[in-house]
Amino acid sequence: MEEVDNVEEDAVLPNQHSKDVEDSVKSPLTVRSRNRNNPSLRKGPQYCGAVHSVGFAEEANHRFRPTMEDAHVVVDEFAGNNRDAFFGVYDGHGGRAAVEVIEMILHKFLEEELAKTNGEDPAGALARAYLRADKILEEKHFLYVGATAVTCYIKSYPERRVLFCANVGDSRAVLSRNGKATRLSYDHKASDAMEVDRITKDGGFIIMKRVNGVLSVSRALGDHAMKSVVIGEPHVTSEILTADDKFLILACDGLWDVVEDQEVVNFVQHLHVNGLDVQSISERLVRLALDRGSTDNISVMVIDLS
Repeated sequence: MEEVDNVEEDAVLPNQHSKDVEDSVKSPLTVRSRNRNNPSLRKGPQYCGAVHSVGFAEEANHRFRPTMEDAHVVVDEFAGNNRDAFFGVYDGHGGRAAVEVIEMILHKFLEEELAKTNGEDPAGALARAYLRADKILEEKHFLYVGATAVTCYIKSYPERRVLFCANVGDSRAVLSRNGKATRLSYDHKASDAMEVDRITKDGGFIIMKRVNGVLSVSRALGDHAMKSVVIGEPHVTSEILTADDKFLILACDGLWDVVEDQEVVNFVQHLHVNGLDVQSISERLVRLALDRGSTDNISVMVIDLS
């Protein structure tokens, strides 16, 4: 898989106008969070082989947060397959160190794990990729720095497309299916009853809805000082995509803490019907979160699945 390492954050595929879209789709694309201080911003969506288009927007929200700790990844022609793609949104805590590693390695580990089984176990490969990434963070002694993650891998087979989703923490993926919000991820929070049970059985405790009085999320990559209770094992799901599946939204909790799943789906559909592309819709969702009073970094990815 060829990587375009010099792609700036919020860059676009070259020649994105309609007559050039077909040619641009033929070139593999990897976009990671790069050059945040560059004022150049994407003016339109990215066009990919596995989906129609991808939009991404973010806001550091400096009124409440001194630094931007989110990252994102888009990989077109994933693992050399021109109808496959990988998408990820990562939300760091304790600094950016963890997300800067995760955005570089997680999708590569997935590609390696898929190769080991000739692509026959995508769900298992996703789980193993997460654990391998977590191991790297342990080797780098990321004791008090970590990140939540939500990733989606679209795999095209001869007669169907399958969407595999994995996550740790409270970054979330929501599918718009026939106009209804279908949550693909699972919020791993210290307030979740099943997570509380697991944590207490493993010797941890919850105070003020925080694991060991520290973290509000109960699963994450990194945070190895608390790894016995804040595990890196992801929640993994799969869905066969149909014509009813129009949009996929990945975002960190900066959006989901203030806007419900169905409201996001309604918002996306309304703006799309009124002629907005997914880049503009992503930007509007960030603005909506700010207007609702989000106090966190905000990262939003909207994917047109048509």
